Amino acid sequence: MVIRTLRGLLCDLDGTLTDSEPLHCTAWLETLREFGLAYDAQWFEQWIGTSDRVLAQHVVAHDGLDSSDGALIALKQQRFHAAVNSHGKTFTGVDRALAQIAEAGFPLAIATNSGRMDADVMIHATRLDRYTSISVTASDVEHMKPAPDIYLLAAKRLGLPAAECIAIEDSAPGGEAALAAGCYLIGLTDKVTGANEHYRDNAEALRRAMELLSATA
Repeated sequence: MVIRTLRGLLCDLDGTLTDSEPLHCTAWLETLREFGLAYDAQWFEQWIGTSDRVLAQHVVAHDGLDSSDGALIALKQQRFHAAVNSHGKTFTGVDRALAQIAEAGFPLAIATNSGRMDADVMIHATRLDRYTSISVTASDVEHMKPAPDIYLLAAKRLGLPAAECIAIEDSAPGGEAALAAGCYLIGLTDKVTGANEHYRDNAEALRRAMELLSATA
């Protein structure tokens, strides 16, 4: 039984609200093939929940690419943005659940390890800005997930302490960040260890968040 006061919701973006991890994967693999690197989707699994900056810095250093990490990210982003504008979508039931949360007046923010450009393209393409105007990205903080900075800033922009916010996450770095910030954590995958609750269905997790917010309103 939850006995703490919960007043706001902080949602990760990729893999939580939007079915976009496959788009990130394809964009990265196609970009790296330009440099002769034949990585696959299994290799990309380790980077889910981290930022493009971290992946690019690793590849440039590890594989000795004749490119800066910034140039590599720019090539990846061109592919990713084109894919999002054509195929970007939320998970089944997520829009309805978010609409109910917004209509009930509960504060909502997006808290993502994506950079500002990627996040804005995805939010616009999937019309998530219908439900909130507040988003915090890796571009807005000094330390990305698994550091708590993104969640702390997102809660601050809602005018709430992080301890009074629910976080929903699908990745290990995101889960660590939410817990470090003091959020009540709902995990979507086994990668999210230490979560207060787990739900496999993204929309169901949002409905559960609505229940928790309503119970302590």
